Amino acid sequence: MDVSTKSAASKRESFAKSKSVSKNASLRLQRHRRLERQDSIGAIEELIQCGICLEKLSDPKMLPCQHTFCLPCLHSHVMAKKILLKQASLESQDVLAKKPVAIKCPVCQNKVNLEKGVDSLNDLPKNLYIDSVLKLVESNIPPVSSKPDRCVKCHIFSRGDEQCCQHCMQVFCNVCWNEHLSELESNVSILVKQVDESKMRLDHKLENIENRCGQLVDNIKEATERKMELLKMDEEKVLKEVESIVREGKKNYNKISSKIDELKNKLTSNTLQNSPGKIFSFMNLHKETSRLLSLVTHYGEARVIFDPESFKLDQDTEGIYSDVGDNEISTSRSTNSLERFESASQNYKNRSFIPKLVWNKCPRPADVGIPPWDNRLLYIAATDTHTVLILNRDRRKLEGRLISSEMVYPQGIAFSKTHQEIYVSDKWKHCIHVFSKNGDYLRDMLSKGNGLSKVRSPDGIAVGPNDELVICDSGNDRIIIINSQTGEHISTIGTVGNKTTLNMPTGVAMSGDKIIVADTGNHRIKIFYLDGRKLHEFGALGRGKGQFRSAEVVAVDPAGFILVGDGGNGRVQIFKPDGSVAKIFGGSSSDGFGWVSGICVTSDLDIVVADSKTRSLRIY
Repeated sequence: MDVSTKSAASKRESFAKSKSVSKNASLRLQRHRRLERQDSIGAIEELIQCGICLEKLSDPKMLPCQHTFCLPCLHSHVMAKKILLKQASLESQDVLAKKPVAIKCPVCQNKVNLEKGVDSLNDLPKNLYIDSVLKLVESNIPPVSSKPDRCVKCHIFSRGDEQCCQHCMQVFCNVCWNEHLSELESNVSILVKQVDESKMRLDHKLENIENRCGQLVDNIKEATERKMELLKMDEEKVLKEVESIVREGKKNYNKISSKIDELKNKLTSNTLQNSPGKIFSFMNLHKETSRLLSLVTHYGEARVIFDPESFKLDQDTEGIYSDVGDNEISTSRSTNSLERFESASQNYKNRSFIPKLVWNKCPRPADVGIPPWDNRLLYIAATDTHTVLILNRDRRKLEGRLISSEMVYPQGIAFSKTHQEIYVSDKWKHCIHVFSKNGDYLRDMLSKGNGLSKVRSPDGIAVGPNDELVICDSGNDRIIIINSQTGEHISTIGTVGNKTTLNMPTGVAMSGDKIIVADTGNHRIKIFYLDGRKLHEFGALGRGKGQFRSAEVVAVDPAGFILVGDGGNGRVQIFKPDGSVAKIFGGSSSDGFGWVSGICVTSDLDIVVADSKTRSLRIY
């Protein structure tokens, strides 16, 4: 009896345990399904949400990119763009609404063309899947639960006396509500601390602004003083030119006056009366008198104009500015520089820049140049063949080469009219090669390093007014000036103390006594005096007008215009001497350059452009 009783009790206990386990498993399953259902509902709500208004979709329309939006939202999106167009147009909004427009998908930013304007939105296809989901959701909206809200802290259901915090948007019971208020009060001290810290940051920022502005004031004063010094030097230079003009005028006056005295003596002497050839004597005296009267007439007629912008004298070399020989005084005129400037400006403005010569198989050209002894010839640094080619522009035929076993990578080219020499920079050999006018190899100068008479990857070169050699020492971020005959170092430009203001300069040209530098790494053009003082600079990184992406090479025309090979933008920009843009050509897919690697200008304003990327050479 006891055994059967124990057995029954054991069975009841085992059943109770299995029932409890089953109940717990059922509760876990119900919780899991509820969470899954909440996730599914969240996914569905996200699926039927409009990406513009973030509300449930209404009349869903699908763009070609498969993203779906409310039709009214798309309409508002398009009309907003139309309103912007209307502000820049005189047409009415009704007319603009029917005009074609292109919009971007608010989600993926893909372009969508609407040929009929706003009316095209009605023709967009409906998203049938989302439309069916919307109908399903609308037909199965669960009734609002009447169960009281649960406290977010203790999880007890409230009975109509719950509190809702407007700050954190959570529900609390009365007990937890007081604790929550205490927490908020404790947070006030944190807010006070944050406000104090923000005040300290504000004070530090004000101090930083004052320090920076103080530095700006010092820089402005320093720059002003420097410009005043430069202006004073320019004043002294111009005044010396005026004094020189006066001295030359007095010198010519004395020569003309002595000629007048000599002629007067001849006319008052008895030579004509006693001479058997009276007619010839009279004709000679008459001729001398006419020539002398012409000199007196033209003497002092020269116009001297002072240009305050360039701070230079523009003059016409006639009369007192002419050279007076032993037998006569020259009255020839040179072209006025102001007239040359206006002529060049008009020339660039009206030119179409269609090349009159294109060489598409040039062996990867670098720099180009025209020798002063024959403007028909064009020298081309051919990096592929390690030579310098000599092209006759008139005959359009190669006439020779500069060859040396020492030359590895010819880059820059310059000429000396005085010494009849050709200078070629070698970027890989780190030196300057010197050839004679006839093509004979004479010598090399400099070697690799960073000392005074050392260079690293020399690039563009030019000859100064005193036959000094100006070299872009690209690897050392500087410009050096050396004696063109001995290689002796004269000066360095672009360094202040141990710091450099240049970044990989690759192009250089001379404009009178000024050095024009293509500061490639800084994407700027900088202008220096021969003594290293910076006069002016312009340009910036970009694709716009007056901006560069690697200002690779530079040249100066006879009127002082600066031509810059904008390598990265595949174009040539022409600037006035003050740095304002006069003309841009190239830069498009049809007439652009791959990489402008060389440029020069002839005396008649023909422009030669070398393109290393496309291995071509063009003459405009």
